[in-house]
Amino acid sequence: MNKQFNIRNQNSVGFKTLGEKKYSTLNLSVVLLIMMAIVVPAAVFAQTGTITGQVFDAETGESLPGATVMIKETNYGAATDVDGRYTVRRVPVGDQVLVVRYIGYHPQEFNLTIEDGESVEQNATLNIDQVEGEDLIIVAQQRGQARALTMQRQSVNIKSVMSSEQLDRMTTTNVSDALSRMAGMHGGTNIRGVGSGMSNVTIDGQRMGTTGDNRSVDLSSISSDMVRDLEVIKVITPDMDADALAGVINVSTRRPIGGNRDINVRLGGGSIPRYQDVVGSSARASFSFGDSPRDNFSYALNFSYQRTPSVSESINHSWTIRNFGDGPVDLLSGLTTTLQFNPRERYGTGAQLTFQPTDRTTFHVQGMFNIMTGESTRYGKNYNPTARGWVTQDSTTLSSPTCISCSGSVSYNAQMEPSTTNQYTFRAGGRHLFDSFDMDYNLGWGHSRAFGERYGFNFSSGGHNFKTNTDDRHHPTYSVLTHPNTLFPRSRDFDLSSVDNRWDEDYDNELSATIDFNVPATLGSFKFGASSRMTLKDGNSERYDMQFRNPARLSNLDVIGDGWTIMDRPHATYNIPWLMDLDAGREFYKSQYPNMRLDEETWAHHRETQTYYAKEHTSALYGMTTLTYDWIKFLGGLRFEYADNTYTGRDGETDIGGRFLGATDTTAVNRNAFLFPNAQFVFSLSNLTSVRIAYSRSIGRPSFTQLSPTRMLHHYFTRITRGNPELNPMTSNNFDFIFEHYFMNVGEFTVGLFYKDLNDFVYRATRFINADYVGAEAAYQGWDDVTYFNGDEATVYGAEVSWQQSLEFLPGFLSNLSTFANYTHTRSVTEIDERPEKVSMTGQRPHMVNSGLDYNQGGFSASVFFSWSTPQLNSYGDPRPVPEIPYINQGQVVYFDGYSDGRRNLSAALRYRISNNFRIWLDANNLLAEQVANYNYDREYYPSSIRYFTRNFSLGIRYNL
Repeated sequence: MNKQFNIRNQNSVGFKTLGEKKYSTLNLSVVLLIMMAIVVPAAVFAQTGTITGQVFDAETGESLPGATVMIKETNYGAATDVDGRYTVRRVPVGDQVLVVRYIGYHPQEFNLTIEDGESVEQNATLNIDQVEGEDLIIVAQQRGQARALTMQRQSVNIKSVMSSEQLDRMTTTNVSDALSRMAGMHGGTNIRGVGSGMSNVTIDGQRMGTTGDNRSVDLSSISSDMVRDLEVIKVITPDMDADALAGVINVSTRRPIGGNRDINVRLGGGSIPRYQDVVGSSARASFSFGDSPRDNFSYALNFSYQRTPSVSESINHSWTIRNFGDGPVDLLSGLTTTLQFNPRERYGTGAQLTFQPTDRTTFHVQGMFNIMTGESTRYGKNYNPTARGWVTQDSTTLSSPTCISCSGSVSYNAQMEPSTTNQYTFRAGGRHLFDSFDMDYNLGWGHSRAFGERYGFNFSSGGHNFKTNTDDRHHPTYSVLTHPNTLFPRSRDFDLSSVDNRWDEDYDNELSATIDFNVPATLGSFKFGASSRMTLKDGNSERYDMQFRNPARLSNLDVIGDGWTIMDRPHATYNIPWLMDLDAGREFYKSQYPNMRLDEETWAHHRETQTYYAKEHTSALYGMTTLTYDWIKFLGGLRFEYADNTYTGRDGETDIGGRFLGATDTTAVNRNAFLFPNAQFVFSLSNLTSVRIAYSRSIGRPSFTQLSPTRMLHHYFTRITRGNPELNPMTSNNFDFIFEHYFMNVGEFTVGLFYKDLNDFVYRATRFINADYVGAEAAYQGWDDVTYFNGDEATVYGAEVSWQQSLEFLPGFLSNLSTFANYTHTRSVTEIDERPEKVSMTGQRPHMVNSGLDYNQGGFSASVFFSWSTPQLNSYGDPRPVPEIPYINQGQVVYFDGYSDGRRNLSAALRYRISNNFRIWLDANNLLAEQVANYNYDREYYPSSIRYFTRNFSLGIRYNL
């Protein structure tokens, strides 16, 4: 498995106990000594001096972070920090030429004389490379893009950066949507299709708490108005946490850039015209203020509020197989039409403070607080024919059988889901520049709480006959023969059969401490350090599937509205007859609780398998060197991580009658250690063109419920459902290649290739317990064991292309155009025990495209954005015969894997400057308003749902200073 270390202690399941703690401490010390011996470069001390200074924008006085400061024709140099300051050490004595460069600005040179032991201060003011005819708006946009591209270019590892100015051009309102516009990104924190739980997500460098049991972070709770830069780091370095198999996402919040006052105010609102009366208006308000009242002190305050309602219409299908004597055929066994409203509110606030008492000492404190609330409401009607209903069919259309007399039930469902997500981060630390080395240290805390509740009301009316038409399998129709004048029975015909009440709550606390030392040397630097991180994760869940002893009628409950027509198509229009008052329904449920019966099997299974506690402590040591020789830059190093993890779950049991027999806590300990080598090369073909080649090693830990030692015995189903604390983390050997060229008029063109060699891929499966079975479940021969397993190997590979550029070289008005586009291709291959052939990993879209075109003239700017992607594999399905698809043999067994459609999204943004500080903005989203299908195996034959997303518009004003 390519593991140098794999130390485990699993007391609760009989694993051998590891030695005393001094064993791990000794190994940590030995590893650190080895790393230092391997990677410490030879520092050559001679007569040298130091150059310090700050780099500014000549027009605005704004400091320029990430500017390149180099001694001409040497390897001595530095990059400016976030405040535009730089320090170049060990500069040879004598006459030197200092060159300062920044993308989008004219370079500047200074002649300096360096004397032994002296420090020379040299500030620089650069002029922007402004395109003729452009005005202040375009220059401001250039500045933001220049900052982002300079950070990207100066980084020794491979990453992509998006600035707040670029975000302002887009129609996205939250961080998750904004990330989806970047190369290699889709689905929030999913990088290159590896999975959202395999990314390390940070705010200003502080690790965030996860918002689910699968280690993912919901970034839709953070407003894009709070963001200064978005960084997607695709190749990590040894000084970063190694559990970032897919990469790292860092959100930098707004702050003043080196000594300048910054004020931003945005106000606006919008609507979804068709559903305005139900979901209300959208709203957007943000305020950020940053200032540096003294040269050595700066602070920033941010606040954001958003209300973003959304509406979706959908159809859900279910299919079964029957044989009428001429071979098996597909039958529509159920149809559900739904209308869902999902208003969300986001509240965010943040603060940063930086204090520099001396030129060599800096302290910082920063924090962010976010809350997202929502109360999704969903209304649906369902047709549920019984198997005996399919006794008569239209034999002339076996390819699309039509039920003429199907008996069964009709149901109406109404559901509300209130939810809250809290996310806090706090980080404090300092930096000290000594004569021979630099020292950085940080303490941090990340907290999250995700709470969700559900009240689902199920009304049923039985004894109905239906007629179906499945000529259009995506939009089939039912009519109720027992009610010839309506498409649906009357409200007084429906009894409240059950209420599904559940809640889920997850807490996560991430506590971290780091210390880093950086030692400058003749050809580069040596960096080493240590870190300690504690993860405290707590998950709880309850589900009450309550059955009414004395059913209530739908007609006796409050109903609002006269119903809605949805999925309006020429040949298939569906309706939702009523919108139940769910607030009143919730109070009714609470008052009737004593008159209801609990399904103990469902309650016990949900509660005991979804309740867990995890305590993970990861300690790390690392050493790395960065060397520059002529046109080659090299980063190499090694990281060692030791994890001491404890997981607590529940061991429960239900009898053959479904009654809960009780549960007890069970605990498992999992210890492991890994080495992570890292080597990266940057070949500078010119000042603006380079090739990067990188190798890195990283891991992705299984989810908390996968690792939980929970176990549930179901005697009625003869089934064991359990977690697996013996799972290994998934390891990945990562190989990356990228060619990049930057344009001085602020742009880039990059082509990259990536390959990930994965081991211990985690998947869920059901295995039959036979005489060969080993472990605690061996006593239950003949039962099914449902748990998680490590697969053997998997590979992920692909390519990325990115291009953004101003098109000022075009003639006439076309010179006011600029464009950006990126394309990502990903493929994966893995093996699963029960499959005879290799399959793809879930969560990937093989092809993704993002593109945009901007037009700027005077105070007016317009942007159009288009995104496109191919379908995604969501889940692995069970084998089943497929009777009707023409290109395969009738009855052939296939795997009914689940897929979701590719997406097409068109949006537009308009901006108009009415003064130097005020702008009006208009955003239009989802202009195509397309339908998106989920399906099994084949889209045309086995759709499982069709969903329609509505258009939305917003308008507002923005103030900048």
